[in-house]
Amino acid sequence: MEPVCLRTLLASPGLSPERELALARAARGGDAAARSELIASSLRLVALRVRHLRVRPADVDDALQGGVLGLIAAVDRFDPDRGVRLATYAWPWITDAIRSAIPVAPAVGLAVPAPEAEFRGDLDTVLARLPIRLAEVVRLRFRLGEAPDLPRTHATVAALLDLSIGQVRRAEAQALGRLRERLATLGDRNPL
Repeated sequence: MEPVCLRTLLASPGLSPERELALARAARGGDAAARSELIASSLRLVALRVRHLRVRPADVDDALQGGVLGLIAAVDRFDPDRGVRLATYAWPWITDAIRSAIPVAPAVGLAVPAPEAEFRGDLDTVLARLPIRLAEVVRLRFRLGEAPDLPRTHATVAALLDLSIGQVRRAEAQALGRLRERLATLGDRNPL
């Protein structure tokens, strides 16, 4: 059963394209009331993303808070005259903020039917094939080779590697994309 706050946000009505465009243009022009209304009317997007990511009930509040921060960042950067709806533009911002707000395992979305020791060896092999920066970001972020613990935040990894948070996020996304591709071929070699 979904938490009440999530159900409430999901039940809220969305904005018509015309109203969204008018609010976004006004907000971009500095109208604080329009910005607030645009954010409040778009909270449903955050709830939809939390539901789509199947966030554990214990993490819903943190995920919603993180998602709202992502929504606010998206609203502040949104250009309504580019012909894109706010939902389309804000979705990756919300997703990144949610994933930063709650613990995410390093192998999310990877279905590898190999035993853990074999998987670990394959992971080390794949990491060795990544560019050094990408591999180091993944190792630090997910504490690979360390005692098990929650992943480090993007900000912590950025400080450790003297990079910007954006650079760390991009490097992580590239590395995980390459890992998914490689590990998918391993799964093909070893079907269930």
